[in-house]
Amino acid sequence: MKHIIIVIHTLAVGGAERRISTAAGYFAAAGHRVTILLIDNPVVDFPLNPAIKVVCVNQNPQSVGYDPEKCELFKSEKTYKTSFADKLRLRAARLKGSESAAFAETEMFVKYRYALPLYDYIKQFPDAVIISFMTVPNISLMMAAQNIGNRVLFGDCTDVANEYPAGSPYNALRKKYYRRADAALFQTPAQKDYYTFLPGTKKYVIPNFVKSDGLPSRYEGERRKEIVTFCRLNKAKNLPLLIDAFALLNKDYPDYTLAIYGEGSLKGELLKKISSLGLENKATFYDFDLNVHSKISDAAMFVSSSDREGISNSMLEALAIGLPCVCTDCAGGGARMMIEDHVNGLLVPMRDVNALASAMKEIAADPALAQKLSQNAVKIRQRLEPDKICGEMLSAILGENE
Repeated sequence: MKHIIIVIHTLAVGGAERRISTAAGYFAAAGHRVTILLIDNPVVDFPLNPAIKVVCVNQNPQSVGYDPEKCELFKSEKTYKTSFADKLRLRAARLKGSESAAFAETEMFVKYRYALPLYDYIKQFPDAVIISFMTVPNISLMMAAQNIGNRVLFGDCTDVANEYPAGSPYNALRKKYYRRADAALFQTPAQKDYYTFLPGTKKYVIPNFVKSDGLPSRYEGERRKEIVTFCRLNKAKNLPLLIDAFALLNKDYPDYTLAIYGEGSLKGELLKKISSLGLENKATFYDFDLNVHSKISDAAMFVSSSDREGISNSMLEALAIGLPCVCTDCAGGGARMMIEDHVNGLLVPMRDVNALASAMKEIAADPALAQKLSQNAVKIRQRLEPDKICGEMLSAILGENE
């Protein structure tokens, strides 16, 4: 039995978080001791294997919705304040210019907000294998791991090459600290290919799994004339593109509606856009819902308008329940890995509103095509069966083939 520690921002929302919750359950069911360390939000909204321990290392966590039965708060005896030596480093960096200053300030933020509490927690478990997911947790873990001998890994869940703009301190922090990793997990070859600066790190490409338990069966009746998507409401999802494409479709198919399930900082902006296009009675937002799949299983189609993804969990789940899918061929390569155009979905160039609208119209106009896409889409369940994919993840985490 191994002790596996998983580091992530939160378990409150998100496809990556849902995937990690399921994988952690698989590891625990396989007999391993599993701890999930949350570095930001102590709220746990996903059901977990009761054998999993959840700990939040944020020293000043936001507690709205926090349940102490689900998550323990790690309180260090230390006070994480900038040391005199680091203050001098920051002052020197600021004298060198804005780029040096931005790097030093970001590095110090990550160090004192995340890495030091992480280090103080994980140093108690010298035999644990530790893996983090997503960029800030990854940098935080690799920074904390400089002075420990544990096996450490990081995992990417997005199009890392375009996550931050050129010159971002986070890109430089990756190059500085990721060298500590013993291995790394990627969802797509494109993610793996980004890391030319890690020639000695063992790299695994393991796609997302599709958890079919709890997902409804493919709907076989007449579908509602509703277009659906479910995702975080952030810039990477490019929901303005979807709204614009829907407006074009609605001119020819006025009986169709649009349903967007999700939460995020751009909701207000997106509502204004819908209003400006006169679509208030046609496009509706719904809060994040764990039962979203049952609510949308009989919809006309699922659309992903993202500019970047690793492998979109919402896309995989939409395929798995047999929704006819239209997805942008976004940076990161996940959509093109999973969708064979006009076989199990439609793939369109990203940021092309006319191409996206045309694909949506094609499904609306051709029930036979919609039926074909639906029937082929559900085959993804066998291709990405959870036990198979989680088994590959566990083998990589433990380094069984290295």
